[in-house]
Amino acid sequence: MALWGNQDSKSATGTIAIGTDGAVTGSSTLFTSEAKIGNTIRADGRDYVITTITSNTAATVQSGIAGGAITAVTAGASYTLSEKPVFVAEAESSGSDSGVHGDSNKVFGVDTTESSAGGDNVAEVGVATGGAGYVEAPGVSFSGGAGSNAAATATISGGLVTAVTVTNTGTGYTSTPTVTIQVPVLTVPTANITTGTDTIAYTAHGQATGDALTYNNGGGTSATGLTSGTTYFVLRVNANSFKLYDTAVNAAAGGATGLIDISGTGNNAQYFIIVAGTRATAVADLGSGAGGSQVTHAGWVRRTVGTGGRAGRIQYETLVAAGSISADQADDIQFRDS
Repeated sequence: MALWGNQDSKSATGTIAIGTDGAVTGSSTLFTSEAKIGNTIRADGRDYVITTITSNTAATVQSGIAGGAITAVTAGASYTLSEKPVFVAEAESSGSDSGVHGDSNKVFGVDTTESSAGGDNVAEVGVATGGAGYVEAPGVSFSGGAGSNAAATATISGGLVTAVTVTNTGTGYTSTPTVTIQVPVLTVPTANITTGTDTIAYTAHGQATGDALTYNNGGGTSATGLTSGTTYFVLRVNANSFKLYDTAVNAAAGGATGLIDISGTGNNAQYFIIVAGTRATAVADLGSGAGGSQVTHAGWVRRTVGTGGRAGRIQYETLVAAGSISADQADDIQFRDS
């Protein structure tokens, strides 16, 4: 394959599975005729570089991030093929002096339409502050900007929100909408409450005895014994379960005094707000068209999303300017066609 390719595809024949060892198993695929060693397979929003092709249905790949671990892709996944630049960005990885390391997930083939379209869509959300105390991925919502239907999901690690991924760009945004990330919570469906022992199960809940939790019935029937909007205090039973008391002092004592008698399991939308937690913040960015960040030229670009103080800012670096990108891959979140 050429050092700089200009071929990109919206889809490729068949479906695939990728193992953590890099083995690619195809179903009705045409690897020998449609792909070449060095091409990029994009599946489940990640890039993988082809290292060998054995047959139409068998190949091997390495992570699109040089030296990175391979994330498995379950069978039946659709995928795209593209000829991305071999030398993407040494600065994208640490400890490299070879000039070939980088994160190919950040490199896109942008055609002439994409370079000016999508300015009224939410293309990205950058995390400004990760918050604290997150045990489960919080909900993400959008407001303002005169548009509608933007949607996203959050990823957490170590109690922090580390990323927000746009799942629907929405339409009609004339200005950047406000992003709201849910406060840290523990969602407790009815199956998690044992009324006979007043115990609440939650795997790796992370709460210590005396920690404060505020109950919210989620708009449904409250668990009997709990009042929506009331704060209770944890008695840690173990890493995966706890009980509730009326005061931190009674929780520390661990006896019958102040123990909340839960005699009804409530509803599946109920949750506890982690009082000591801190809400994460994020900033949205519109697409590459008018009103959003500009792609200076059609071609291969590296797209870097700002975080922290640069959240909501997207930087585009043109690696190779070309007007001959033949199509576009599965990148309609990042680069809209209209």
